[in-house]
Amino acid sequence: GDDLAKSPHLARIANSVYREHCPGDPTCRAFGFVDRNGTPSPMMERSFLYRLHGHKIKPGVEADPSKFQEVFRSKYGKVRIFKLLGVSQESKEWVKDSKNRICDVPGSWFCPGQYPPALQYMLDQKKDFAQLEDFNRGGEGDDEYQKQYFENLQNSNLAKKRAAEASQAQQKDAPPGAGGDSGGDQEPPP
Repeated sequence: GDDLAKSPHLARIANSVYREHCPGDPTCRAFGFVDRNGTPSPMMERSFLYRLHGHKIKPGVEADPSKFQEVFRSKYGKVRIFKLLGVSQESKEWVKDSKNRICDVPGSWFCPGQYPPALQYMLDQKKDFAQLEDFNRGGEGDDEYQKQYFENLQNSNLAKKRAAEASQAQQKDAPPGAGGDSGGDQEPPP
């Protein structure tokens, strides 16, 4: 599907904010298809997007039933809606509380909001995106990451080799039964 064809670009965007998504690989070469038949790389196969996209459509692909329930599928399967299971009551109550909405003016319809405190551990890991041309940003630059990114674009064979090595190391270091990059298997610290 088209969504999966675009997903390596989404992985690169995610990695620019959450650097551990594709450790040591700014272009996320370990995430994608390995051949023209649509065979996913191990990292893509473990991913949240791949699991939901192929849920009960591709043989052997299923979203974690303890976390997701398919509640709607259109006639031709182009639209599917999943219910997220196991959301804490505390988070649900926090989101419902109007004190936690950030609105442009009181009572406004424009309230972009904020995430519940239970997600703060993950949000603390992000590195805010900055344009290369942003000369006003000051502070800490991102020169090394940008340098590595453009080197990987220039030398795709070396980038693929490094990505394969990083992916193998990541799989070796993962605890047994770890979901890897599924996005739903990470638990907050105690």
